[in-house]
Amino acid sequence: MLNSINKSQSLADWLCYLESIHPVNIEMGLGRIGRVAADLALTTFDAKVITVAGTNGKGSTCAFLERILLDAGFNVGVTSSPHIQDFRERVRVNGNMLTAQAHVDSFAFIEAGRGDTTLTYFEFTTLAALKLFQDVALDVVILEVGLGGRLDASNIVSADVAVVTTIDIDHADWLGTDKAVIAREKAGIFRQGKKAICGVINPPSTIAAYADEIGADLIAVNHDYHYTQHADTWDWQLSATEPQDGIALAFSNLEIPQLPLQNAATAIAAVQALGLVVPDRAIRSGVANARLSGRMQKLGSSPLQFLDVAHNPESARYLATQLTRLKQLASSPVKVIAVVGMLKDKDIAASLAALTEVVDSWHLASLQCDRAAACQQIELGLVDAMRLSGKSHDSLSQQPTSHDTIAQAWQSANQSADCNDIIIGFGSFFTVAEITQHISG
Repeated sequence: MLNSINKSQSLADWLCYLESIHPVNIEMGLGRIGRVAADLALTTFDAKVITVAGTNGKGSTCAFLERILLDAGFNVGVTSSPHIQDFRERVRVNGNMLTAQAHVDSFAFIEAGRGDTTLTYFEFTTLAALKLFQDVALDVVILEVGLGGRLDASNIVSADVAVVTTIDIDHADWLGTDKAVIAREKAGIFRQGKKAICGVINPPSTIAAYADEIGADLIAVNHDYHYTQHADTWDWQLSATEPQDGIALAFSNLEIPQLPLQNAATAIAAVQALGLVVPDRAIRSGVANARLSGRMQKLGSSPLQFLDVAHNPESARYLATQLTRLKQLASSPVKVIAVVGMLKDKDIAASLAALTEVVDSWHLASLQCDRAAACQQIELGLVDAMRLSGKSHDSLSQQPTSHDTIAQAWQSANQSADCNDIIIGFGSFFTVAEITQHISG
């Protein structure tokens, strides 16, 4: 029996309801969700399963995997989180969002089957996504881990290929600040006798140690596979010298992707480990054409406008390299104008420090959510960021401007920009969402 909502309610009503049925937003552990999943037989698929964990790069790795496999002709389901504008972004089947009614039906199925077991919002929506995938004929299911790995809701499913993309400090309240411990938590998605892809450059030893402990088949970057970037192309190759069941040992002259190259290389390793026949052309087209909202997402020109969800030091460092490259490619001097909103539980100073060398002008604002950092907190974070970078706050050519909302900050940044400048909105998924909503009206 449904508890206090019925199947005829709207998707918006259901989402509000899901936020109310568990006392906390995050509760680590697989006991409750595991029981419900077992009762409803939601953990097995007539499809290959890839699970993707990591501090950064999960979304872009999933996007590469999805595009490659779709271009190879497979039916593919993907989970992702959080969404930017529409909840339905969290589940894609063959590259498309599903109808609101499909989500409502899956929610009703989980609600009817959970009994008295309470589930967090993420747990409930993860189970609903698994139900949606079981209701269609898929060849591959790609699950993006939400938080950590070992205790994340997605880990109730045993993957044929498990991927760890990067390791850095984020969600410190839940995962701590020891990278070795964080790496071990993320490696918790590995399974005995199954392929485990480590795309982490210079990974903590705990990843290999855990793979060895449980008997997972570890495939690591710079050990088992390698990639090399050239001026306009890049190459990928396995370390093996003998052909392996028709798997290509190398790909040369690949197009430089729009999303991070490291994650493209990781995705190719995962595809090669999957045991499916994937043509060379699908690898090439998938790498070239993979896109993901909020990852150096271009909005317009004159001035150039981009959105990026970078919200921790590692992702901010990558964003800095992208902006530096754009500056170098410009035919005349340009300013980089940043619009920043962040959450209060993030390392604001270290994240902004990664961008102090490339950003010329700062527009700061508080986000419209409970976890938002106040504008003053971001201002203080920028002061600390300048200090971390060995600079004086007074050395800024233009003092930071504070605004009441991200929308106002974005509008002000555009008014101050010359036609050849670069405007970047970053700091959180919420930042990207608020700017996107402002632009779309």
